[in-house]
Amino acid sequence: MKRLCLRLLIASLCICALPAWSVAQEDRNPLAPLSKGDGLLIHIENVGGGIPKYREVIDTDGNIKLPFLGLLSAVGKTTGLLSSEMAEAYATARLATNATVQITVVTHFTPPPDRENLVRGDDPRRPIPIEDTPLLIDPE
Repeated sequence: MKRLCLRLLIASLCICALPAWSVAQEDRNPLAPLSKGDGLLIHIENVGGGIPKYREVIDTDGNIKLPFLGLLSAVGKTTGLLSSEMAEAYATARLATNATVQITVVTHFTPPPDRENLVRGDDPRRPIPIEDTPLLIDPE
């Protein structure tokens, strides 16, 4: 009986978490504009010593953060246009002459997070809203 209750509790917690996280968006139209709260998987090649694939979230201001460069507006753009703008930004900063950028929309956060509420938990390449961050120290 305890096992059944535990399984039901876990299942209900998983179901309650579904509205904040949508399923991987493989069927997403590549021409659809990006929106606040979209979670992106970004792969940038041919920049400096290399940048590993990382995750980024379009914040409430419509921005993403580029490694070494800072913020870039992403909302309302297609993944193709954003990729081109990112490659151009690295070329303008003279960090790359032939950067290639691949962007995949993998999830969506509702509501979209504020940039100051994004933390990079165990993996510094994976920003997550602060409300979803496990408590790492005892508050007492």
